Amino acid sequence: MNSDVATTTAPEQRWDPGDPLDTAFVDDEVRIREELRRGDFTRWRQPGGHVLHEELTGFPERLFLFEADGRWYAGCKTISDYVLDKGMPGVFCSRVYWYNVVGTVESVRTSVTDARIVFRPLDEAGRRAAFEAVTPLTEIVHPFAKQREPGREKTSPADGWLVTEERAAFLGLGEEHIRRYTRERFGPWLETAAEEVLAYDPACSTGQFLSEFAAADPARIRTVGQDLSRQMTEFAASRLDRVACGDAMRPAVGPGSVDILFSRFLNSEVVSTAQARAILPGLAATLRPGGTMVLLGHSPVLLDALDLRSAGLRVLQTVARQDDCLFQYYVCEYGG
Repeated sequence: MNSDVATTTAPEQRWDPGDPLDTAFVDDEVRIREELRRGDFTRWRQPGGHVLHEELTGFPERLFLFEADGRWYAGCKTISDYVLDKGMPGVFCSRVYWYNVVGTVESVRTSVTDARIVFRPLDEAGRRAAFEAVTPLTEIVHPFAKQREPGREKTSPADGWLVTEERAAFLGLGEEHIRRYTRERFGPWLETAAEEVLAYDPACSTGQFLSEFAAADPARIRTVGQDLSRQMTEFAASRLDRVACGDAMRPAVGPGSVDILFSRFLNSEVVSTAQARAILPGLAATLRPGGTMVLLGHSPVLLDALDLRSAGLRVLQTVARQDDCLFQYYVCEYGG
């Protein structure tokens, strides 16, 4: 593979995944999941109604909303099997199940420090019906960005993340289902695409996502990765055709040159909402007319369909349905 980065070997480093989750916390998260499966909303009951409540510096990313059949529904994510079964850092992943739907929305309020959704609980049949009513163009909205401290959204380090073989394995865990869906979703698309396809990932991390996509047709797909982290780009260089170290505000490809762009970083805990909106137009402009942009990720996407349309993108899909779960998966066409 060719690369725009030096392939020097970084000094031996050990990745510190941080302290394991507190056992009592994990046990309570598992209880929340079981209560939702049973339809037991006792813990959310308050005088006068039922309330989902989270501190913005806590786990606001677990709360979500969606509209189906003219009604707004509220939901609450629960601990991911990736955490329980594979030890993935974090608590949640992108997947939503029927039991995460709790009921219809009565009100939504925020303060400087917290978020609150008042909801009217539904029975199991109503919750399952709402879940099944979600279409490929239903937006799953995570309205509350996680904050590092009050008034400051949590983002990645300014120079990106360091990586080791161990951390690379962990980073890929939360996207296992997304990579599988991507292969299935774009298999037919590749059959009708141009003779050569340029695929670009402006925050490629370890390169795993883009390289697995390219494996569907390695003779035709050319890959360009970019990342803030010098060490990440060195790690990804062996997996991709070309890799550049740099900020996605300055794309490593020219305008109108990309056939398909995967955005896995305009997400909560990676960039701020303001940064995501500022970066989007420049990335969209790298697409050729009719090119495809896909927004996805382990953490919630910070943009919505309005942001995408404002950048000249036609929104073709907003959510993926796979097995027994749903997750955010935006597919857009540039200049459509």
